[in-house]
Amino acid sequence: MKKKSLILMSAGVLFISGNLYLALKDDSKAVRSSYINKWIATGKESLTKTLQAEGVVTPVEEHHVYYKDTPGGFKNFLVKEGDPVDVGSPLYEYAGDGNEAERDKLEMEKQQLVREAALIDEQIQQLEYLLSVSESATDNSIPVAGDGTSGTSGSSSGELMNVSIEKEIYDKKSEKTRILAEIDEYEDTLNSQDSGDQLGINSEVAGTVKKINYDLNNPILTIISDSPKVEGAFSEKDLKEVQEGMEVFVKSDLVKGNVKGTLTSIASYPEQDPSVKTESRFPYEVELTDEQADLIKGTHVEVAVVTDQVVNAATVPEESIEKTKKASYVYVLNELGKVEKRKISKGLTLDGKVEVKKGAKPGELVVKNPEAIQKAGDPFFSKLKPGILNKKTFNSEPGKEIFKSIMVGFFKR
Repeated sequence: MKKKSLILMSAGVLFISGNLYLALKDDSKAVRSSYINKWIATGKESLTKTLQAEGVVTPVEEHHVYYKDTPGGFKNFLVKEGDPVDVGSPLYEYAGDGNEAERDKLEMEKQQLVREAALIDEQIQQLEYLLSVSESATDNSIPVAGDGTSGTSGSSSGELMNVSIEKEIYDKKSEKTRILAEIDEYEDTLNSQDSGDQLGINSEVAGTVKKINYDLNNPILTIISDSPKVEGAFSEKDLKEVQEGMEVFVKSDLVKGNVKGTLTSIASYPEQDPSVKTESRFPYEVELTDEQADLIKGTHVEVAVVTDQVVNAATVPEESIEKTKKASYVYVLNELGKVEKRKISKGLTLDGKVEVKKGAKPGELVVKNPEAIQKAGDPFFSKLKPGILNKKTFNSEPGKEIFKSIMVGFFKR
């Protein structure tokens, strides 16, 4: 035990003596050695630059329902504000007498169209018969002129008649097609009434009843969709950084975690008339891609638009970079154990971290305080960390090996 204590004391004396000698010797390397007390490993991480904005949750769309006056008049609403509705849900109904009168009127109009279609069928059949007779007469008759030669006036006249009949047949068929389409519309309306879905009272969308005009002023109902979106407005300065299609993260105090979305719309005109005295703001919309989002409509949220992003990039602290007018450098501990000055190509800078596109790889040791470097390639020394020198470390090595290692450290250059 005393032997090891003696070795440590001897090492301390040699250490102090050696440093005094190096410091006082002319042209000593110790004079121009760099004292580096902070090293940092080049990181490997993802950097995401975002633009912060405010927004409010709104429905994706609003659907308006209009009232069509009928002889029977309005009876009552079948929903209340805040009620959920599906496609086909009844919204309001007409008075009973008016519905019957409306139905009878529709039935009469439909039957009139059916009779018109039947009459047109008869006319088409007659025209087709005339056409066949005319074509037969034109093919079989060859008019002869007084001088014995064959003429063409009769043939031309027959052809003109055929063309005229064909055109009339075409017109009749077109008219029939139009009438049949109207008949289909009447049948759809009558079938809707037979099934209890009266004209103009069924919802065409699924959602929630937002507003009802009980005075019957149109639109008498407004239905909002269940799917939410986020709306807000960008400042003039924000417009330089954002563009449609960018990824968005929405944060609400009422929802755990972030909700993903996409910036789908940026207005090209401000929300209010431009004024010299006030800054213009441009509306935007965010479509939410997270189907599990349970955002409450009308609540305010925080919006983060991802304007730039790099994944698995080599990064160093901004303070470890030495900047000149023409380039940027870092000091790296190379494989030879020397401090090497390297030119780097910078990328995204975010929160004190700089992306190194070229010049340093993840895991390489970089000098954190480049101002401590006297000259690249010159000797350097770092702070001794006695915390790693404990009793167990010395006990595990023979005394001779400890002394040998100390001497190598002093005299090896």
